[in-house]
Parts: sequence; structure tokens; C-alpha cells
Amino acid sequence: MSMMDCGCSGTGGKKWWYGIAVMLLISVFLLGMDFMMNGRITWSVWPVAAVLFFGVGFSLLNKFGRE
Repeated sequence: MSMMDCGCSGTGGKKWWYGIAVMLLISVFLLGMDFMMNGRITWSVWPVAAVLFFGVGFSLLNKFGRE
């Protein structure tokens, strides 16, 4: 049986937590950029807070807030 025949025929739909994962990756990127520039976390606190607040908040609202 090859890898193409493994029964991996899911629905192909986007999972609800993909948006949260993307927001976390963006936050880690911003924190890493800030830390590599001067060895401290200085300016990236507010962009990371905004990305997490809006990105994660809206993702969770779409999942649990609308019924």
C-alpha cells in the first residue's frame, strides 16, 4: 500500500484552531525579531498583545460565540 492509498481522505475543511496557530507564529516571530536586535524584548510587547488579543479572540468567538 502506498502513501497515496493510506485512507487520508478527510473533508479538507479548515480547523478552528488554525487561526490561533498562525497568530502564535506571528507573535513568536515578532518576539524573536525584537530579541535578536538588542538582546531584550522592548518594542514587541504591544504588537504581540494586539495580535494575540484580536487574532485569538476572534478565532475563539467564531468557534464558541456563534451558535
